[in-house]
Amino acid sequence: MYLNVTQKSRDLLRDYPVVRSVEAAHRAARRNPLFSWHVTAITHHQQRFVLFNHDASALCVVLNVTNASAERLADRFWDQLATQWPQYGLAPADLTTYRQVAGDWQINQPGDHRPIHRLNEQGMYVGFLWDQGITSTLEMSLLVAQTPPLGRQRPAHQVATIKADLAPQRFVWQED
Repeated sequence: MYLNVTQKSRDLLRDYPVVRSVEAAHRAARRNPLFSWHVTAITHHQQRFVLFNHDASALCVVLNVTNASAERLADRFWDQLATQWPQYGLAPADLTTYRQVAGDWQINQPGDHRPIHRLNEQGMYVGFLWDQGITSTLEMSLLVAQTPPLGRQRPAHQVATIKADLAPQRFVWQED
């Protein structure tokens, strides 16, 4: 699974393997957007959050890493995703299949800045939610996924289509 990581979040993901070829990883991620995520970190009122935005759906995972223990970030990500998965009508067994096909995390740099703009918008919304007293990362993740892009942009993906976007028959890794 490819994580296209912004500079702001590199320190959190330094223990994970980096792709050998950035260009080859970008090509593979474009062929396999189901297994590609864009990642950034934000700090808001002394709280540090990591946002994972799925490339092939509106799915967003928000983690508060302010008081993170020795627990690995990948474990926290998969636990949060497992909690969110049924919220969209997806079967837990399908997450197991998704995880097997996706494979281990591979850290890459972003190749397209549109997802980064979207992550920045979502990061502002996480700060807004925190200020409103919403501290549950599950609730944040579900609300952030629903936010439309700012301005005249049309959302590339919508929450209403997550179940179809993540249909298990689509969990196939496409090679060259």
